[in-house]
Amino acid sequence: MTPTLARQTVLRRNYLSALENVAQAVGTMGPAATLGTVIPLLIGKTGNGTWLLFLGILGVFILISININVFASRFASAGSLSSYAEKGLGGWPAILTGWSYIVAMTFIVTSSVVASAYYLAMVMAHFTHRPLGKPGSILLTVLVVGLAWLPAYRDIKLSTKVLLCTEAVSVSVIVSILGIAMARSGRVVDQAQLHLAGAGFPQFKMGLVLAFMMLAGFESATTLGEEAQSATRNIPRVMFFCLLPIGLLFIASIYSTTALSHSQNLGFDQTNAPLDLIARSIDLPALGWISSLGVALSCFGCALGGLNAGARVIFSMARERLFPPFFAAIHPVNETPSRALLVMVSVALIIPVLLIANGVAMANAMDYLMQIASFGFLGGYLSVCVAAPFYLARRRALTAVQLLVAMITLLVIGAVLFLSLIPIPSAPWRYLPYLFAGLVLLGTLGSGYFRRRTPVPNGL
Repeated sequence: MTPTLARQTVLRRNYLSALENVAQAVGTMGPAATLGTVIPLLIGKTGNGTWLLFLGILGVFILISININVFASRFASAGSLSSYAEKGLGGWPAILTGWSYIVAMTFIVTSSVVASAYYLAMVMAHFTHRPLGKPGSILLTVLVVGLAWLPAYRDIKLSTKVLLCTEAVSVSVIVSILGIAMARSGRVVDQAQLHLAGAGFPQFKMGLVLAFMMLAGFESATTLGEEAQSATRNIPRVMFFCLLPIGLLFIASIYSTTALSHSQNLGFDQTNAPLDLIARSIDLPALGWISSLGVALSCFGCALGGLNAGARVIFSMARERLFPPFFAAIHPVNETPSRALLVMVSVALIIPVLLIANGVAMANAMDYLMQIASFGFLGGYLSVCVAAPFYLARRRALTAVQLLVAMITLLVIGAVLFLSLIPIPSAPWRYLPYLFAGLVLLGTLGSGYFRRRTPVPNGL
């Protein structure tokens, strides 16, 4: 490889600290958005057994992280799950995994920018007492995309600092609201939850996919592998120390929010701003719009984290001749994958604008987009869990424990995927799996074409 080509296609080495990797993972997970919107919605579906369902999901994600760490502890790559699948399963499975993960990150970004704009519009409506309207919603969405692109384009360190600040502020606000509400309710012990009143398999099934998505994105720190300091040591630690504290925070929040729904007689399934409902129930309505602002900031951070991760996977695949080679370039000054970012940003602009312009409500749009992203995450995790034992076996390092971990994880992910498809949901939900499959198939065929048509650079 020539020196010029090396500079153009190599990310900045040993640039990011462990804390900055944490910021990327936490930002993509969007814990404040989960606290403020997903958890109340999940409680509306699952009821008093929500905490138990999520505890099981947390255990599954720890198993997923063990499978991912088989690779992350041995080598670093911007390709993340795609590169891991290639090491364990070979070329075509790696391409499928790469496209599954690109679709996941792309639709996480699109869903997050719509959600951020939606909650910003709610904050504005609090003061103007009028809805934003279709043109205003489109303009606000475009603004969110532009603001998310800027730090991702300028510097990955800047991105991680923005992510850390937005999540720290947002989580602090939402935890404060829940803490004040619990203190005022005077109801610390909630017998209905402890006895799982009304909980059962039908309720768990309704909330399974939603609960699974609460922790998705924790592995996005692996996309910074080429830029991280001591990547094979730090990134596995980062994933575990993101999963466990955030998981415990979510369990505490689930318990508190469910207890408040009992003590204050709140119906979370009938509102898109559950924290506003909680704030009003304790006679602190000002905290309602502040919580909506916190959720908007968290969704913005999730979009930024998704841009960072998705662009690096696209960049890595372009470098491997699985994407147009034009996108395998690094900005000469910022040393970010600026061209790959352009792909992510373009999609993040086009899809939400088309949906809103065609009359799809923003609340519905972000749900549809999130559902498509969930298939991408499930596919990516499934591939890595299949790849891990094969990779270890070839290295003569496979143990019975590791094989058992992979098998249990595969069974659970398979069950989640099956239950997300069966029974067949109503339209338009029934078409979303086909849309996801079509996107991955088109991407895979395109990668096959580029691999055949793109010459191998001299020196490789």
